Amino acid sequence: MLYRRTLTREMGLTTGAVLMVLVAISLVVLFIRLLGDVARGEIANEAVFTFLGFSLLHFLPVLMTIALFAGVLLPLSRMWRDSEMVIWFNAGLSLTQWMRPVLAFAIPFSLVILLLTLVLNPWVQIKKSEYRQDLRSRSESALIAPGMFAESGAGQRVYYVESLNPLTGIVRNVFMQSRIDGQLGLVVAREGNHTELPDGSRYLVFKDGRRYEGTPGQLDYRIVQFERYWMRLDPVPVGGKETTVRQARAKELLADATPTGRAELLWRLGVPLSALILAVMAIPLSFVNTRARRSYGLVIALLLYFLYNNLLSLSQAWVAQDKMNPWTGMLGSHLLMLLAVIALFYLRMRQSPLRRRRS
Repeated sequence: MLYRRTLTREMGLTTGAVLMVLVAISLVVLFIRLLGDVARGEIANEAVFTFLGFSLLHFLPVLMTIALFAGVLLPLSRMWRDSEMVIWFNAGLSLTQWMRPVLAFAIPFSLVILLLTLVLNPWVQIKKSEYRQDLRSRSESALIAPGMFAESGAGQRVYYVESLNPLTGIVRNVFMQSRIDGQLGLVVAREGNHTELPDGSRYLVFKDGRRYEGTPGQLDYRIVQFERYWMRLDPVPVGGKETTVRQARAKELLADATPTGRAELLWRLGVPLSALILAVMAIPLSFVNTRARRSYGLVIALLLYFLYNNLLSLSQAWVAQDKMNPWTGMLGSHLLMLLAVIALFYLRMRQSPLRRRRS
């Protein structure tokens, strides 16, 4: 019917627009946070955009849930403001009949969210852990970046290079400070490069420079001028592979009877289910008083979303701490919000314009 096609088109456009805005805001916030991690030396600067992608994919199900909620709420609110809903009610449509186009749009969207939480997010967590381990295991030469001071993982050396030729890997105007057995050493060279020998050992080779050795505060410094200076680079030792419950696949979580496993499964199934319930809840919440041109439903919708999200988080935490039965945690918050949906439909249908006109 006409109202279904119109509503579906508006919901698609609004949901896409809201999702794009949310993704853009999230990218800015995550990028600023990652820049702070780079400034503290927690991650390498070349890993910023990789971690940005991992973080965005992790938060994407929640962003899609918000976008779906707003994508249903805003078009229906617009129809109330323009008195289109009153016309449809007078034509014989009831409020419950709007559930069919909303569910037809929300169910595929929720299935995509379910796919993200059950399949994509565990894969993202595994790849993120592998990439982090790879960064930790790289040699010190990978830390060197032009125009920036870089400290080795053990804190024994500090590097600075003025420029880097990406084709040849040769750096110009090199400065290195090292501290071995309490003795400070400074190396200044015209250029340098990274070399790997056939046996797999890695070296930094400095050319045409000087090395200064001595103890700070004393005058007995030794100056050595060299044509070539070889310094061996050992890989950073890495511990065992990191494994968390977030990396577990769906079939592993189903077989996991531990509280943390049940809590993770609760969250993965709860997010898409909450998206579906919120989409239906948006129908009665979209009401706008056409005379006063005010909508308290938008404020209530915002409060209900935060209440729902906090209930899911609280249930997950209590199940993980073994303070709540897993089935109670999985169904409690959703059943409570379903009752709220039924109550909102009942109150809105009692106050519908068609009912008041007939009475």
